Amino acid sequence: MSLRHRAAALTVLLLVGAALASLFAQCSFSRAAPDPSDWQAAAEAAVAKAQPTDGIRVHPTWTETPLPFLTPVGNLLHRHHEPYLEDYARIERVLILTETARTGEALESLPFPAPPLSEMDHQRFGEILLIVAPIPEEWQLHADATDHLSEATVTIIEPAGGEPHRCGPFSPADRTWRCDGRDADAMVRPILLEMVDDPRRCVQAFPPTDRRVLSVELPFDVPNPILRVRAGLDQRSARIETGDDVIYRIYVDDELLREERHPAHESTWDATDITPGTDRVTLRVEVESVSPRPVQRRFCFNAWSLTEDQAQRSNR
Repeated sequence: MSLRHRAAALTVLLLVGAALASLFAQCSFSRAAPDPSDWQAAAEAAVAKAQPTDGIRVHPTWTETPLPFLTPVGNLLHRHHEPYLEDYARIERVLILTETARTGEALESLPFPAPPLSEMDHQRFGEILLIVAPIPEEWQLHADATDHLSEATVTIIEPAGGEPHRCGPFSPADRTWRCDGRDADAMVRPILLEMVDDPRRCVQAFPPTDRRVLSVELPFDVPNPILRVRAGLDQRSARIETGDDVIYRIYVDDELLREERHPAHESTWDATDITPGTDRVTLRVEVESVSPRPVQRRFCFNAWSLTEDQAQRSNR
């Protein structure tokens, strides 16, 4: 056999070997995949255990098999790829459904230090583990800006010194401030939006038309040293080709601490950390569009009081 033929034969053998290895790996992965009934059993156990102050997390986050069985407690589901501690405000424990082989990474993905598995309540359902992870008291967050909406002052400020328009009254039924009828979205309320790649609970503050400014002012308790404010445009806004930039300003006790021109085609959830030095402040967020006719500028914000350790661990 010539050298050329030997080289060709060797190439064919290598290709066949690679194909067989790939096929073997796929078959092995298929055999290793948890049975859907394992996910179902774990999900049903989670539903039975769940309390209003719980959060439920499925790991890995792209797994959808257990989701239909979690429908009764769907409002407790946290599907964050990269959870922040702030995402677990008012949550006291997290119910984790994970493949047993991924237990370590499931616990490492939590934004708070979890106890060792041996110290936590857990049940195994075939290849699925249900873990009840308590959030240590020193890592719990008990409130965010949405808790203060009933005390807010919501105003539409006209350009060039026009008369400001006070929104309201506040509707306790849906926790919403409604403004004038010029803009269908001229309301301030709690909402869940996809910020960057994860769903975040926040305060809706879409900029009004005609270069007017939406102002949301609310009292905020700061029992810890740091007041953290996060704000940004959601992922849907960033994908709109005709969208425009948004300008927002953050004030604490009437002092301007941040003014930012947010790019039209970026979704962010940027943090601003403030050390007010007092245990109660007035937080004001102002939002406006650079265009008189903003297109789907779905802006929102939220705020929390954090200890230095909490802020450091969730510093992203």
